[in-house]
Amino acid sequence: MAAIGGIWVKVVRNKTWLWIRSNPLLILIFAAGAFIRLWYGGSLPPGLNQDEASIGYDAYAILHHGVDRNGVSLPVHLIAWGSGQNALYAYLSMPFIYVFGLNEWSVRAVSMLMGLIGMGTMYGIGRKLFDSRRGALIVLFLTAICPWHVMMSRWALESNLFPTLALLAVYFLLLGLERPRWLFGFTVMLALSMYAYGTAYFFVPVFALAAAIYLWVSGRIKPLLLLAHGALLALLSLPILLFLYINRADKSEIVTPFFTIPKLTVPRVEQVSSVFSGKVAEGIAARLRSLLELLISGTDGLPWNAMTDFGYLYPIAIPFLVIGIGVIAGKAFVAKSAPHVIVGLWLITAMLMGLIIDINMNRMNIVFYPLILLASAGVVWSGEQIRHSLKLSIAAFTIFFAMFGWQYFTKYPEEIGPSFYESFGDAIRYASDATDGPIYVTDKVNMPYIYVLFYEKIHPEAFASSVVYANPGSPFQQAASFGRYIFGPSVAESGSPAVYIVPNYELPPAATLEGFNVRSFKNFSVLTGASSN
Repeated sequence: MAAIGGIWVKVVRNKTWLWIRSNPLLILIFAAGAFIRLWYGGSLPPGLNQDEASIGYDAYAILHHGVDRNGVSLPVHLIAWGSGQNALYAYLSMPFIYVFGLNEWSVRAVSMLMGLIGMGTMYGIGRKLFDSRRGALIVLFLTAICPWHVMMSRWALESNLFPTLALLAVYFLLLGLERPRWLFGFTVMLALSMYAYGTAYFFVPVFALAAAIYLWVSGRIKPLLLLAHGALLALLSLPILLFLYINRADKSEIVTPFFTIPKLTVPRVEQVSSVFSGKVAEGIAARLRSLLELLISGTDGLPWNAMTDFGYLYPIAIPFLVIGIGVIAGKAFVAKSAPHVIVGLWLITAMLMGLIIDINMNRMNIVFYPLILLASAGVVWSGEQIRHSLKLSIAAFTIFFAMFGWQYFTKYPEEIGPSFYESFGDAIRYASDATDGPIYVTDKVNMPYIYVLFYEKIHPEAFASSVVYANPGSPFQQAASFGRYIFGPSVAESGSPAVYIVPNYELPPAATLEGFNVRSFKNFSVLTGASSN
């Protein structure tokens, strides 16, 4: 047996080495993409966004205590602030939190992993779209250097899951064109997407229906199997569909031994999508204009989504996107290429979704993978039609990528740090260790209470039993206090036993700080009364 095992190890080692020698460019591109997604993964962006802290703490609370901060056991959707936060990211984070503890890196690990999976899957889709291996490498290259994809992979917004789950669904669908058993992967990934982000409530049924009609009309799937996939999708989506129902119909939460379907203060999906608010026809022209502005300018003005100079795929991508539209359309309608038809359906569904939601890059993230494929098609076509075009295009994109990477790791941390409340966690930990008494925490941070829960790992029952909300029942409930933490504007009193956490720009003049010890961090300071030490 040992001899047989040794032979297998040798065979695998030889095949692996042969594959490495045969794919140096693929490995180089993937390695470069992995590096820019993983380097300083837990500390850039510096600090944490409030949504990252929220999903990280709820994942920690469910993992270790069985309930989230609102006391809900195994929720299919988090209540979070009151109006909800999708739960799938939290559940996927739990293995990382269990092994590495609750920290910035463990919360962002899922995004980084999905970034790597996204690159590999795009290469696989490229192999299906293009006749040449070179075309697939161009897809991988543009994905690896894509600013949107890099930035999305480096922080833990729950919506970041959705496009890569949809990408996997599309890949399984393409595999299913040749081997129908892969279609079950397509169905399962679409169902999982329903738990990833609210825009999936539109995208998944519309795209699934469009794909089903195409598969049926083209004779690629039998009606009975199509019905089976529809039933499986409905069954796997049932908990989230019940969640939508009880919150739309104002019903009570549903508790089962396996999960809970919670009732929100206000269904947040109504704030994001007009489909559920009865206002579908209103503002379509304005949304279309906003969508076109986003696609042309490359940014939505939010610094955590894109850097102005680089956009979602660099300014030089625009002509390739235009060419790519013609290439994909021609392959779909003239050559009747099934992979190109599916990519077209993907893009059209994403664009239709843009007509019913308030536009920003997070909510429209489902559109960017197909845009990368369009740009790749444009680069491939140009390289085939224009001499030296491919070399020049790759060189130009590489230069932009180098400039993006340099700015991202040098100037960008200083620019984005305040938006992610850099050093707020350091101040919370220091203040909590400095006293057993009350701690006054600034309200100049969005939802400051969630950072206290995150960094101090407060037991969810201790929070739920003591929290006092300033605006109970609102879509975004602001905690006025819980336990010994008080949130809001406060005036430090000389000699007070209390401890204060304030932004550095709000530090009182030195003359008024007599009787306090001041410990300053990058953006926040802790004022410790003499008698509280």
